[in-house]
Parts: sequence; C-alpha cells; structure tokens
Amino acid sequence: MSNANFFPFARNRYFYGKLLTVRDFEVEQRYHCTKRELLNRLLHGAGVVCGLGVTASDESTLMIESGMALDYQGREIVLPEALFRKLQMLEGHEGLGGKKDAYLCLTYDEEDVEPVNATGAEVGAQRQFDLTREGFRLFLTTEPPAYQSLLEAAGQENVSVLYQSDELILVLSLPTILCAGEEFQAQVLVVKNEQTPPVHFSLEGANTFVESDNDKVRLAWRESREEKRQVYTVDFPLRAKALSDVDSRLFPDSCELNVELGSHHYKNYLDVPAAVHLCRDQEECRLRRRRQDDLARHLRGRELPLYLAKLELIHSAGGVFVGGVTNLPFQQQAREEGSGKGSGTGDLTVTTSVRSLEYWQKPDVKAVYQPSAGSLHLDFGIPSPEQYDYAIAHGTVDLTMPGGIRVNSRVFSQEIAHGLGAGAVDVRLSVEFMDKEREETALLCGSSEVFKHKTVKAAPPWVEVAALVYPERGTMRIGLWLHDTVEGNLLRVHYFAQKPERDTSRILAQRRVSLSVTPEFSRLGCREKLQFQADVVGCEDKSVTWSIREENGGQIDHNGLYQAPELPGTYEIIAVSGADETVSASAFVIVE
Repeated sequence: MSNANFFPFARNRYFYGKLLTVRDFEVEQRYHCTKRELLNRLLHGAGVVCGLGVTASDESTLMIESGMALDYQGREIVLPEALFRKLQMLEGHEGLGGKKDAYLCLTYDEEDVEPVNATGAEVGAQRQFDLTREGFRLFLTTEPPAYQSLLEAAGQENVSVLYQSDELILVLSLPTILCAGEEFQAQVLVVKNEQTPPVHFSLEGANTFVESDNDKVRLAWRESREEKRQVYTVDFPLRAKALSDVDSRLFPDSCELNVELGSHHYKNYLDVPAAVHLCRDQEECRLRRRRQDDLARHLRGRELPLYLAKLELIHSAGGVFVGGVTNLPFQQQAREEGSGKGSGTGDLTVTTSVRSLEYWQKPDVKAVYQPSAGSLHLDFGIPSPEQYDYAIAHGTVDLTMPGGIRVNSRVFSQEIAHGLGAGAVDVRLSVEFMDKEREETALLCGSSEVFKHKTVKAAPPWVEVAALVYPERGTMRIGLWLHDTVEGNLLRVHYFAQKPERDTSRILAQRRVSLSVTPEFSRLGCREKLQFQADVVGCEDKSVTWSIREENGGQIDHNGLYQAPELPGTYEIIAVSGADETVSASAFVIVE
C-alpha cells in the first residue's frame, strides 16, 4: 500500500447479505498493513535490518548485498538477492557531472503487474492488473540530506546546523531535558569529503547551567591526520549544574564558531537555538520526558530515504567513476529487538571514544552514564608512545704509547668524567690518524681490518679501543689494544657519549610556541594589498589573529590579507597565536 496515512484505523464490519465491493477489500488490506507498519516504526524505528552493504565491484559498478530495511513509514523493503548496477544504469546518474560525491538512496516502491481483462469494468477500464508487487527504488542524489529532519527522525534533539559548505558540514545536537547534576553529551555530526584537510573546529559561548571554570562552554575538536572516516560524530561530555526548574539555552547569547581547514580559517558568531530544561531529580525528568514523548515525535521524517552509501566520485574524459564508498554514512539502522529505551530489559547503548595523552601522563577513563537515555559513554585516555630526548657530550683523550716493542701491548687512560653525570650512558669511540692517501686527519670507527686492501691507501692503525663506564660516578676509562707498531708517541681517541633523558620540563620548554610573520618589512602604495603569512612552530594549532596597531592603519582580514590606507605612514601588523595569546610577532609596512 502506497498510502502514507496511518489514521484513522477502519476495518470492515461483516454481516449476512453485505455487498462486498473493491473498496471493502481495499479497506481490509489497508487495515492490516497500516497496523503492521505502525508497529514496525514505533518498535523498531527505521533503517537497515540486515545486509544491504554497498561495495565497488569495479570503478564504475556498485554491488548491493541482499538484505532488508524498514523505511520511515514502517514498510518493509526487501532485496532478495545481490544487485550489480552500473552508475549509468542508476536513476539520477545524469546529475553527477562536476560533483565530488553523491549518495546512493533506497526507498520503498511498488508496481502493478499481470495485466488482465476486466470484463465487468466500466468503459475505458477493461484492462486492469491482477497484482501489486512490493519492491524498491534505488537512485543517486548529489543533494545532501536535510540533516535536521534526519537526526530528529533518529531521536536526536536540539538539532542545529552550525556550518555547511562543499567540504564540511557540522551539525550539533543535545538533550532537551536534563537532571540537576547529571552528566550529558553534546554531539556534533561531522560530514566531509575525502579531499577535505584535517578538521579543526571550536564552538564557545557563555552558559548558565553547565559546570565550567569561567561560566563558558567550549566544544573543541582537532581531527587526527590518520582519520579516514568521512562521516562520524564527536561526543563532548558535559555536566549540568545542581539547579532545578531552569529553562535555558545552551548559548543564551551568540556563540563563536571557528573552523580551520588547512590554510582556510572561518570565524562567525552564531545564534544557536538549542534549549534545555533542568529538572530537580530523575523522577521529574522521567515524567517530563513521558509527557513530551508523543506519537508525532516517533513518526517524523516519513518521506526520508535510506542513505545506503556515500560515494566519492572521480571525473575523467571517459565519464564518472567510483573513488570510494562509505556504507550507511548516517547510521540508519533499525533497532534490534529489546534495545529500545522502553524495553525494560536494562540493556545499555555503549559508545566509546579515545583521547591521545602525552607519554608521561597516566592512562585514564571517563564514564558518562545517562540512565534516562539508557546510554553509557566511555572516554579512554591512552598515552602516546614514549619519547626520549638525548643529552650529548664529546671530547678527546691522548694516550701515550709505551716504549720498546708495541705489538700486542695495551694502554689505558686515567678515570675521566664524561660530562653527563651519573647514570647509564652510551659511549662511542674513534681513533684519530693521518690519512696518507688524502693527506688529512681522519677518524677510525670500528675495525681497521676492513681497510686493509690493495685498493685502499688510507692505512689506519691496527688497534682496538674500548671504554669502561662507571654509572654511579659519571666517569669512564678508555683502553687501547695495539696489534701492530704505531708511529709516534701518542694516539688521540675521540669519545661521543649520549644519555637518554625523560626530563618533562625540559622537553616542554623545547616545545614552546613561537611565531614569525613574513614579509617583515614592505613598501606599498596607498590602497594597495599585501598577503602576510604567519608560521607557528611548537604546537598543532596554527591559527593566528591579525590586527593593526595604529588607528586608521588600513584593514587586514582573518587570512592575513592587508590593504593599505590612503594616508602615507609606517604601520605595524601584529599576529597573535591562537594557541598562546602571549606569543605574537610583528611586521612593518611603509605606505608611500
């Protein structure tokens, strides 16, 4: 049945002598179908039940696995066997030209089949169909989904689109009802392309009901360069203050959104309408949620398709090809039996995330449990691999050769300090000699036997050298074993000592943020433009804030593009690091 209206429910009332017409049989079918569809939608939701995975069979062919799904009207969509479809065979392929990506969508469809002659029909309607076959419709679209409708149909609340461009989309959601002192999560849906640079965004503004040090909420995320997903959610754990019967927006005033994509930096002030109500206890939360949990909330998005896959497209002279496939980009999956919020089984929806810690920090885990939502989020902090810094010392020791026969004799130095203090050190030794082939000083590292060959005229001394290290005293002795006669009265030994360190404060000092601006000095004519570049070293945050010290000194935008004023003079351009406001650098412009 293609009719999307569930209500009102009406069924046939039978009695002896009742005349049954086409309408009566249609009512009979509609009654049972709509009842089943309503239960499907309310108990299982909408989405893929099993199968329906999408892969690229080759550069221009998609394979869709067999499976079953429920659409947003509760109707069953069944693919009884795997399908292979060329892009050119799919509906909507003509609109792919010039597009970077597209979505493969699935919807319910039906058609009338088996034509027959209707002998008793009215004039002009003698040809009818015996059956209505339920099926599906596969099509391509380059239009992004209506994210607010999509997330609300999945049960998300307070949905707001923060940022939308061809490269990146950010959508915020958070609960509308909270308990005083309860931990909760704000979620941001991230949708990007394969070519999109690593995403860095922050959303910050004043807040009255979230616990924080400065009465502000800041949601900041920096994407790892190893992140391969193109659609995912970022969870931000927050805690409500111990207040009750409070209605407030997440950001009562406008909030500041900063988005960084490679060299592109976007900054804007948004009015986010997301609002919550703080209840005094869990019982009040339960009652308030129950009052709001009406039928209309569960039947949202009845015209939405199922987005089976997000396709990365490659364009060439030969046509359009598939570069990559992301299955179920918006996680449209039907609920499993017993996993619903009202099942009463005590099952939890468990989600996880991982934070990268510095190697000297201890691993930790944070848990955010929301009893009302039946969810548990575990946030793991994992230290990064340990890093070492090395202290290095080097010097020379002159060893006096013994008199008389020197073959197979040994010479030792006095105990000397290597300069790295107590502790285990690694010492490498080399012997200085005169390379007669090149007539210059050389150092022998390793065995001189290697160079005893008729094609090599270097002739290093036939000696072995070793060191004894005393870790507790920070000293060492150097010994020399003479295998043959050595010219001269002494041999000079070079030592190179290194010691691994884990001095956190020193390593951090080496990571101090520094900033430079180019060009440092420039000459411009009035109203001319100049692009400044800021190089930030010592941190991952490369953002800067530009300003001009002198009033009426021209204009400069957030990308560093400067336009000189109409008045000649010397003006100072200032860049301040976004990671550390105490770090700044200047450049000077002479306007002539």
